Amino acid sequence: MFLLGSLVKLIRPKEQVNGPEFRKRVEWLMLLRLMVTTLLLATTIFLQLRGAEDLFIEPAIPLYILIGTTFLLSLIYAFSLPLIPDLWGFSFFQVMVDVLYATVLIHFTGGASSVFTLLYIFPIITSGILHLRKGALVTASASCLLFGLLINFQFYGLLPPSNWPWISTWSKNTQFYLLWVLIVHFTFFYLVAMLSSTLAEQLQRTKTSLNLKEIDYEKLSELHTSIVRSIPSGIVTTDETDKITFVNRQGAMLLGTSQFELVSMPLRQVFPAIHNGISTSSIRKDSFFTVKDVKGEKKHFEVMVTDLKGGDSVPTGRLVVFQDVTHLRKMEERVKVSERQAAFVRIAAGMAHEIRNPMAALRGAAELLSRNPSGLDNEKRLLGIVLRESDRLNALLGDFLLTVSAQRPGKIRVMLSKLIEEVVDLFSREPRIRQGLSLETLINKGVEIEGDPVRLKQAVWNLLSNAADAIQEKGTIRVVLETPPNSCYAALTVQDSGTGILPEVRDRMFEPFTTTKEKGSGLGLALVLSVVESHNGTIEYDNIPGAGAAFVVRLPLAEELAGRQGDEENGCTPSRSGR
Repeated sequence: MFLLGSLVKLIRPKEQVNGPEFRKRVEWLMLLRLMVTTLLLATTIFLQLRGAEDLFIEPAIPLYILIGTTFLLSLIYAFSLPLIPDLWGFSFFQVMVDVLYATVLIHFTGGASSVFTLLYIFPIITSGILHLRKGALVTASASCLLFGLLINFQFYGLLPPSNWPWISTWSKNTQFYLLWVLIVHFTFFYLVAMLSSTLAEQLQRTKTSLNLKEIDYEKLSELHTSIVRSIPSGIVTTDETDKITFVNRQGAMLLGTSQFELVSMPLRQVFPAIHNGISTSSIRKDSFFTVKDVKGEKKHFEVMVTDLKGGDSVPTGRLVVFQDVTHLRKMEERVKVSERQAAFVRIAAGMAHEIRNPMAALRGAAELLSRNPSGLDNEKRLLGIVLRESDRLNALLGDFLLTVSAQRPGKIRVMLSKLIEEVVDLFSREPRIRQGLSLETLINKGVEIEGDPVRLKQAVWNLLSNAADAIQEKGTIRVVLETPPNSCYAALTVQDSGTGILPEVRDRMFEPFTTTKEKGSGLGLALVLSVVESHNGTIEYDNIPGAGAAFVVRLPLAEELAGRQGDEENGCTPSRSGR
């Protein structure tokens, strides 16, 4: 045992080999030993049945004992395996026992003439697989030592001769024959040890290389997955039939659905314009499409399409990369509206100025005529009408210029919640409200902003009036004022249950003189936009399925404005998601 322990320490590898994979190899070793032992038992019984009537004659009894001992040892090994911490040493111990077992078996079956001399191959190959080259060479050396001692002891009569009846008496052979047998067996043992250990080491190196490549592949796969997951754009791949085979998480979010629902969906169902408009070029320039997602919401996408090619450069489908530019498109629309609004302001200011000049002259002339003491009473009355109407027209022009001007209001703290309640209360007294329209309000208390209360009231009134005009008969106007969590703005929503916004005026809603009413001036929403922008706010609108239209005004809160140095600092600019 001391010698065996020294051998184990000598040939034990430096790295740890007691893992699950090594345990599985030891289990296969034990199973293979049982199979070989069972085959040996079957062979012995077969030979006994052919050569003798009694199975338990004297030459066969030692074999039965050996076979039974092997079964018993295998049972002990199986129960001890979970309890043994050193699997490498435990497996080497089993190999040495197998070498001893083969030596005893060869002794009882004829020595040099035994048909079981090649049984040494089993522990040598096993050691080569489990313990690699050092273990295989040590096992081969142990086999040579025990086999050589056995042959010499039997040849010189130090061991009793075998009574195995089917083997020729080996002792009649000469010394040269026995030397030849030893040389052949020793050479064969070492050749098997070298071959088995070389194959095992090569297999281990290959497996290690594969494991490293698998780790690298997993890392690369994780990197690619992380890149695809982190890209803010949507990525879609299709097969040759234009059915979606992959979509990243961001793409599914942009389309308002799940990755599972999009896979196997025809591409034309998601991007009809890609299927119908650009299907010939392998590499396409960026294009802009308006698409309805699965929920029916209209979104604007910038889409790039290219052929998806395999290793042989043959197209196997399409690669679609898209990003949501709805925000940018709406910002562009806001810029266009603002430009048109500015042009309108310049024209309106010029017209008002030109109208005021002759109006002042007319008023002055009328005032001089009214002072004439010789004038008739009827003439004085008519001149008084001219003066009053001139003053009224002049006041209207002044209000109009004040409304459309882009000048910012004075910083007056305004309780927006109270202001809206007052406007709603006044508006509820309108005759059309009493004749079928209803007002619903949900107003957060204590919402303060900084601005011009007169212009703000006018903007809220125009929104309510626009909502009432959109409802033909009976309906509901819903007014909501809230401050979203962790936000720096107040959101005012005015929603009606009317017919919604018509497509032909959707892109021109805030342009001056745009109206769908018979007697409308087309200035109401233009004035609202002017007031909102002069307060650093934004306004959005959209149709609500089955519930008319909704306008959302966002205005910075007073406490956020007080500590802000610029419009874009500290994240206090209202959301500009567009209209």
